[in-house]
Amino acid sequence: MHIRKKIGFAWGYSFIVFLLTGYYFVSHNWTFFVFIYGYVLVPILDAVISRDSQNASTEEYEKLLKDKYFDVLVYSHVYIQYFMLVWGCYILIYDNLTWWQITGLLLSQGVYASTIINVAHELGHRTNPWAQFHAKAALMTVGYMHFLIEHNRGHHTHVATPLDPATARKNQTIYSFWKQTLIGSFRSAWQIEKKQLTKQNLSVWSWHNSMIWAIVLPILFCLSMTLLFSYLSGRFEWIIPVFLIVQSIIAVLSLECVNYIEHYGIMRKEIAPGKYEKVNPLHSWNANHYYSNLMLFHLQRHSDHHAYAARPYQVLRHFDESPQLPYGYTMMILISLVPPLWFKTMNRRLEEWQEREYSTEEIRAVVSRFS
Repeated sequence: MHIRKKIGFAWGYSFIVFLLTGYYFVSHNWTFFVFIYGYVLVPILDAVISRDSQNASTEEYEKLLKDKYFDVLVYSHVYIQYFMLVWGCYILIYDNLTWWQITGLLLSQGVYASTIINVAHELGHRTNPWAQFHAKAALMTVGYMHFLIEHNRGHHTHVATPLDPATARKNQTIYSFWKQTLIGSFRSAWQIEKKQLTKQNLSVWSWHNSMIWAIVLPILFCLSMTLLFSYLSGRFEWIIPVFLIVQSIIAVLSLECVNYIEHYGIMRKEIAPGKYEKVNPLHSWNANHYYSNLMLFHLQRHSDHHAYAARPYQVLRHFDESPQLPYGYTMMILISLVPPLWFKTMNRRLEEWQEREYSTEEIRAVVSRFS
């Protein structure tokens, strides 16, 4: 299992990098290929390749946990994102692309950028300063630095309750959810920072407020890239901010599609006014599709992640008791964009989950297997 995971995760993220740069050496008409790969070929591969419900043994778990190879994969992803942005800007300025080829490049870079948010998510749950720095650096490239604040200190606290802007309600469309989560998550992150600064007797309107940096740094990054490439070309390059902003929008909306999928309709029981049962492995949708899990660093083993947020991706576990998605995330994203099809696909599964009453003993038995 150890070697298989090493090869699998390396392939899962390196192949998309190869596709995103490979078109340059073949034909610029292939700029669309990463987008096609993500939303056509990956769902097909998920359907063809058997699912992966295998968990590491105790011995394998310890080996996987200690192997720094898996850290190298996620950290290197951050640097590759910066390279891809510089590469994309260079191509846009010097390669005389048609509008069709530019559209393909924007979509493909957006798909890749969505994976960098996943990397930031993985690193953001680690407490060491090196991981935190890389998580913030990754999120800066897509203008979503407040995600780190709200996700760790808001979403993981309030998930599967009406208090969580990143939990979709039953029969809520993705388009309604985007509005809820984009506005609600920013507001939640601001309130989290405000509350912490107030406790420390610090002003909200000061450099101590991480939310101010979350707004300012992405703007400075975009401005710096625009000025740099405008200087190199000798004229103002309007395409640079367009490129950076569009890839950010695609990445952020893809992330929020994933949030929609992961938590659609699942609510924890309210055991007292404003108090909810503890999060357990039954409170997130899971997917054990082998190929897309390699590409997404096991993000689809989401139930284990919410039970133990600090557990590294290479040792996340699958549990049959968790509610299961019928397809991997890329296919589910496409389905979510068509609300009637989404409701037809998911509402019956959600209702079956709601009808299944797990006893306290059953839940305790499942939770103990996560320990």
